[in-house]
Amino acid sequence: MKYTSEHTLYHLSSLTFTPRKRRYTASLLYVEDGLVCVRLGKADIPVHSSQGFWLPFGCLHALTIPPNTRVHQLAISPRIKRDLPTPAGHVDLSPLLIASFVALCSPDYQAARSAQARRVQDVMLDQVSLLTPIQDFDWQTKSLADCVARAQVGQPPANADQHHQLQTLTHLTMDDLHEYFTVRQLRAALKSGQTLQKAAASIGITDTDAASLYARYTKTFES
Repeated sequence: MKYTSEHTLYHLSSLTFTPRKRRYTASLLYVEDGLVCVRLGKADIPVHSSQGFWLPFGCLHALTIPPNTRVHQLAISPRIKRDLPTPAGHVDLSPLLIASFVALCSPDYQAARSAQARRVQDVMLDQVSLLTPIQDFDWQTKSLADCVARAQVGQPPANADQHHQLQTLTHLTMDDLHEYFTVRQLRAALKSGQTLQKAAASIGITDTDAASLYARYTKTFES
């Protein structure tokens, strides 16, 4: 990273998984629309529309980004001369931070080296130093986290209200979530060297279902 910070907007039509590893940069995520699941340890922490999430230096994590999610990332170099938060967690983003993320997507700021973009990111770094990550979930995020946990094992939502909340916050259904996590499991099994048939058996799905998923998510499996 040449500069002390770098902004990236992820808005892809395909299901995206980032590798699980420690990164030398710290990152501030802002989900403008959709859902991101942050894998910390054995838990997938949901970050929904309008929420922010802080990942400190050296944090072991991976991201699951459903199709058409719009998420901003401000990656920060360890060369920075500011004190930054050390725990990971959800953060309340100031109106200035949100406006800055949006501004960096406008034509005047899209050149990463432009003077305007650097000034905006300097202001953002000042704001980041004031953030206080929290590990406790509000009631909406707690409900969404339960949906995520249920979807991973193929369970239905606890009730109709919970499913409605999921759809309102993320534009996704439980079936969508379950399919995305199944793809993640199958992809991991394939990357470990298993054949499609053995990978399917290892995660408890049929060969036909595995072949169908591979055909529909080819780009994701090959990434």
